[in-house]
Amino acid sequence: MGVPFFDIGRLNASIADDIASAAQRALTSSWYILGKEGEAFESQMSLQLGSGRVLGCNSGTDALILSLLAADIGIEDEVITVAHTAIPTVAAICAVGAIPVLIDIDYDTWALDVTKIAEVLTQKTKAIIVVHLYGNMVDVNSVRNVVCSAGRSDIAIIEDVAQAQGAELNSQSAGTIGRFGAFSFYPSKNIGALGDGGAVCCNNEADVEQVRMLRNYGQKDRYHTEISRGTNSRLDEIQAAILSAKLPFLKNWNKRKACLMERYRTELSGLPLKFQQVTSGCEPAWHLCVVALDAPERRDQLIAHFQREEIQTLIHYPIPNHRQPAFAHAIIQDLSVTDSLVGRILSLPFSPILSDDEQTIVINSARAFFGAA
Repeated sequence: MGVPFFDIGRLNASIADDIASAAQRALTSSWYILGKEGEAFESQMSLQLGSGRVLGCNSGTDALILSLLAADIGIEDEVITVAHTAIPTVAAICAVGAIPVLIDIDYDTWALDVTKIAEVLTQKTKAIIVVHLYGNMVDVNSVRNVVCSAGRSDIAIIEDVAQAQGAELNSQSAGTIGRFGAFSFYPSKNIGALGDGGAVCCNNEADVEQVRMLRNYGQKDRYHTEISRGTNSRLDEIQAAILSAKLPFLKNWNKRKACLMERYRTELSGLPLKFQQVTSGCEPAWHLCVVALDAPERRDQLIAHFQREEIQTLIHYPIPNHRQPAFAHAIIQDLSVTDSLVGRILSLPFSPILSDDEQTIVINSARAFFGAA
């Protein structure tokens, strides 16, 4: 019996009536862009976050781009982030003409190492994108303290929340602590659309208006354009309706994944597997369950072992961004922790729809591989 990494179809089937009803409602409205469904979802998500204003857009990548544009970041500006993240984080920086400045991650939490920020601050630094990796959060307030101590309170802090929707840091929702929060609704995310989708959370009205115009050609009103860098990045009404149907399930889905994570940690303890540690004060919203082995060869052997038993695994991410040809112009710091980690990590089957029996198969297979069955 095989185990899928994440059976999206099965998850959607579990709430098929809710999805179908929402989609049908949007279809029969005859209004498919920037309508009532989008407004309802934005209000619903803003309420769930507890602060800030949410604006839908085309994707998580666009959410980052719109945030950077709204912060007036462009050619030759420098934006600090990590190399150990999905490609879109760094691609968004390049898309606005800025220069990525890539720093290392913390050895235990695998999140941005806050102590490295001061070393790369320059007069050209205009933003920091903090990536809440795998569902764990960066200590955003510590990032703010570093830049303020350096006399750079003007630096925009942008949260990449693509993998951590529902997480909290000291009771503040991920995406509401920085100046902007960028969310992705890619189908496999904590809540996923049936296609692409994203959102920006803004924490002041001036930024709300900037993002609102930027996502719609820079228009303040129809046929009245005020921003030259405006684009077309709008969350369509059908996806918005589907996301509204899914949003009420987010809390329980995150709870289910927390239980799965705890069981993995408990029943795989004692094996040569390192789990990601949680940032102090963070209540994670796990997106992935990632473990690190002691050596790349051992990781590859475990993958082969799982493949023989039809257990699907993935690597998030096999090639760090500082080793991507497209980002050869990036400014890089010492990235020894990143380079050491990426060759040893493995993502285990993990989703709200993963059954106890399926998880038992994964756990027993891993223990057998290490001779601990």
